[in-house]
Amino acid sequence: MRKFIIRLIILLVLVGAGYAAYRVYQALPQRQESIATAKVKQGDVVVRSFARGELRAVRSATLTAPNLFGTVQVTKLATLGSLAREKDLVVEFDDAEVLSRLEEKQLELDQIDEQVKKAQADLAIRDNQDQVELLRARYSVRRAELEVKRNELISAIDAKKNQLTLEESKRRLLQLESDIKSRREQAQAELAVLREKRNKATLELNREKQRLAQVKLIAPMAGLVAVKQNRSTVMMFGMQLPDIREGDQVQPGMPVADILDLSEMEVVAKVGELDRANLVEGQEVSMRLDAIPDKTFTGKIKSMSGTASANMFSSDPAKKFDVIFSIDMRQLLSALGANEAAVNRILAQAEVNRKKGPMTASSSMPMMGEMGGGPPAGGMMMAGGAPGQAGEGGQRQRGQNGGGQNGDPETQRKRREIITKLSGGKSMADMSPEERAEMMTKVSAEMQKLGMAGGNRGGGANRAPGMPQMFNIGGFLFSQKDLDSAKLPPPPEEDNQLDVLLRPGLLADVQIIVDKVPNAINIPIQSLFEKEGKAVVYVKNGTRFEPREVKPLKRSENVMIIASGLKAGETIAMADPEAKPGDKKKKTEGKAGGAASALPGGKGGM
Repeated sequence: MRKFIIRLIILLVLVGAGYAAYRVYQALPQRQESIATAKVKQGDVVVRSFARGELRAVRSATLTAPNLFGTVQVTKLATLGSLAREKDLVVEFDDAEVLSRLEEKQLELDQIDEQVKKAQADLAIRDNQDQVELLRARYSVRRAELEVKRNELISAIDAKKNQLTLEESKRRLLQLESDIKSRREQAQAELAVLREKRNKATLELNREKQRLAQVKLIAPMAGLVAVKQNRSTVMMFGMQLPDIREGDQVQPGMPVADILDLSEMEVVAKVGELDRANLVEGQEVSMRLDAIPDKTFTGKIKSMSGTASANMFSSDPAKKFDVIFSIDMRQLLSALGANEAAVNRILAQAEVNRKKGPMTASSSMPMMGEMGGGPPAGGMMMAGGAPGQAGEGGQRQRGQNGGGQNGDPETQRKRREIITKLSGGKSMADMSPEERAEMMTKVSAEMQKLGMAGGNRGGGANRAPGMPQMFNIGGFLFSQKDLDSAKLPPPPEEDNQLDVLLRPGLLADVQIIVDKVPNAINIPIQSLFEKEGKAVVYVKNGTRFEPREVKPLKRSENVMIIASGLKAGETIAMADPEAKPGDKKKKTEGKAGGAASALPGGKGGM
């Protein structure tokens, strides 16, 4: 009995010790666990959004391979990164086939000219012969009429013979006149056919001349040469597209090089859907270029796309919106070391280029003398920041040196007024080709008197006397003199590029100031959680944390602005104190900022 009691006491002691150890173990995490806390703050909060973009030129011209109806092979190409002045040669293509076709068309035209001359000579000879025969026939009729007048003096049989002879002579005369008329019409028809052949051959010859002019792609403005990649190359998996080089064959219409005007720059970036809803044009931004990490530049939102797009080759599959930011060029140029005079010259050149409108380029091949393309932008920032100067003659803004109907609005208005004045209200469609040509010559003369060389249609048949013939090359106008004198720009290592101040493609971080909220109650994003579909924070009350429902207002990059539910100075938990070590879901929510990722953003929110 005594042993039983001892064993029972020992068992009770062991059970009590185990229970005590369990209670100590259960209470141990609450005593040892350390939860980070933060104070609820009240003050001014700046709501920002961030974007990552790259620097690019506001104006650029794309030079495309022309349609030469044959092999398009690059024979000359400006060096990548070289500084092309206006009317410098950028790309030249093989012109052997074009020259061969041009010689064939010229030979065909010469043959047709000889045929026309022969047909005209044959017609003149035949006309002379017909006139002689016609004179003989008329003489025969006159002689027969005289013989008829003797019928009263001769026998009835001879009189009848004279009458029949007269009738026969008149029939022969009528038949001869009909035959002569038919032969003349036939000859005129043959001449008309030859003339049409000649017109066709002339048109084809002019087309070949236009194609010959297009074998040279000339810089429409001063700028940095950016050579494109050769996308016609047969690619294999893992290969990188090579740049176009001399000797490569390219497809007609394929971009070959870009001319980048660096007098004005902008930053293009992509933003998410929620950020896009909070942005408006004109918002202030601050940006920092990776190449100049110690400088911060100001700018504004210039434009935003209305639709989102996704890059399938990017690591981020989400659709995003394109946003373009302007940048303060004065700040940027000053940070790059340009003096005040150079900055003023560059900004003045940028203003001139801005008024000319955007650069455009076309891969189509219009007829000789037709207008095309857009106005050229001016120079770029070069040595010492001086903008490249526009050369004389040749290509200018659309509407100059041939204006047509594609000039600037002022030129178009003046041209319409002059046409109305000279035509007296008569429609151009009602005029004959000769009258239209004369009208266009008068319009060109009047436009030149006003200092606007925009009165005719370029290098075509209506070109004013003394005006050089213009060629439409990739949408830009150049004269034959420009083509003959065009030379490749020197490579960067040989050119006197004291400073090409900026290079497109530089990466930049953009900070967008969405909103400024004064005297706002704010907490860290990590301290906001979601519980039963409601936004809650854990407020410290003594030694415990109590959940409290709050109403979020706006969110910045790292804090949440609270509309109601908290007071300044209260202590809140940065982690969920009710989360158990095995609760992975709540841990994930705590790391992601709890309910913050699901809260509505509003303006300046998410």
